[in-house]
Amino acid sequence: MEYPIKIKGKTIKQVTKLNLSHKNLKTIPDNVYQYANLEKLDLSYNRIEVIPQEILKLKKLRTLDLAFNNLKVLQGALFKLPKLKILNLHGNQIKHLPKQILDSKITTLILSKNKIEHLDESLISGITKLDIVDNPVSYVDELVIEDDKKVVIPSMQLLKNETENKKIIMHKDKKKIFISYSHADEIFHNRLMTHLSVLKKYIGGFEEWSDKKIHAGQHWKEEIKKALDDANIAILLVSTDFLASDFIENNELPPILRKAEAENTNVLCLLVEPSFFLKSELSAFQAVNKPEETLAEMEKPAQERVFLKLMDEIQRIIEVE
Repeated sequence: MEYPIKIKGKTIKQVTKLNLSHKNLKTIPDNVYQYANLEKLDLSYNRIEVIPQEILKLKKLRTLDLAFNNLKVLQGALFKLPKLKILNLHGNQIKHLPKQILDSKITTLILSKNKIEHLDESLISGITKLDIVDNPVSYVDELVIEDDKKVVIPSMQLLKNETENKKIIMHKDKKKIFISYSHADEIFHNRLMTHLSVLKKYIGGFEEWSDKKIHAGQHWKEEIKKALDDANIAILLVSTDFLASDFIENNELPPILRKAEAENTNVLCLLVEPSFFLKSELSAFQAVNKPEETLAEMEKPAQERVFLKLMDEIQRIIEVE
């Protein structure tokens, strides 16, 4: 099976990252293996059940995101990838780790929200960051925290101090989230900020920034530039007013697009009203909701589910990178 992959302005050899999330894929498309220089592959939010032997063709792959698929068994080929460092398996149906993991180069392994009942620490000797939150773990050999190098997190019900231990999963350096929006869409911006404040209470690990944080007397252009320079994640509230804004087009989008290309900054598009999103250069990035299902066209409960989906995506990014 092949899936149409369009990368503007790049040959197959030039592509180092590929996003095929939310494509309803049951298998990894055969043409993915043509991209031999891939370093980052996002296959999250699909229906993939098996990792085939062909995955070994991606010899330069460093980050593989398989969150929210239908994986029950981890095939050995996955652990033979010579460069793979980060593996996200959040939200699958995995019950145990295979012995082949001992031969892998993986240092960050996310297994949260699976079905793991027992964790054999001898299999994770090379893992420096491990998340097994929300698993039915009944036994953990040892909780190890040595010089901030190794973190093994059992399921939350086993932890005495739930709030304190949740923070262990996060990196020391907080992610910076830049929010770009038109003031005509302020109602959606305000709701986004409320959801982010709740997410921060539960997981931490990030700081959000929008122009609401500019105070009187500050040089607003300098503040925006600094926030853009620091950003690891950009959330764009896309509408016709957003796309029509000369300020956004000339001052905010260029650095966001440059960082996405040069530094793998994650760009998340939240579609708030019908617009020319699909005809714009932003269509190359992941949209949280479908163009025919914008927030303005939804009832309140459906809007809230979209915001929660965005929060899940932010948490996934924070934990993986």
